[in-house]
Amino acid sequence: MTGKVEITKPLNYYHWGQPESTGQLYDGLDMRGEVVLLTRNIKIDAEDIESWGGQIVTSDTMEIYGTEIITRTGTTVMDSVEIFNCSQIDTFKAAIRFESAAALHSSITNSAIHNGYAWGLNVKASANIHIKDNIFF
Repeated sequence: MTGKVEITKPLNYYHWGQPESTGQLYDGLDMRGEVVLLTRNIKIDAEDIESWGGQIVTSDTMEIYGTEIITRTGTTVMDSVEIFNCSQIDTFKAAIRFESAAALHSSITNSAIHNGYAWGLNVKASANIHIKDNIFF
């Protein structure tokens, strides 16, 4: 790998970037903008039905069957996943939710969560969750 990109045909859109701040040139205004990649090879795409998008929920629960108590523990490990059009408008039902999930470790890394109707992430009464290098847009 050389770190060089060779372009064989003209680009569709103009993009300008500079490694240093442009604030000194424009009265303190930095004219640069971040460019992020929102697409991933694995895509979770919710159907839009009255602003009810999909949700990924991780939780620990207990179920009672007669005198027997069964504990179910949840974990989510996602890396490089695109989550599109998820979450539910005007609620706490985010695209990714952790509710009372504390027994096991979970991890969301290098993922893009975008174009939802509400929050991208909601963590409630949970622990042991690693969130790193994600894009929430």
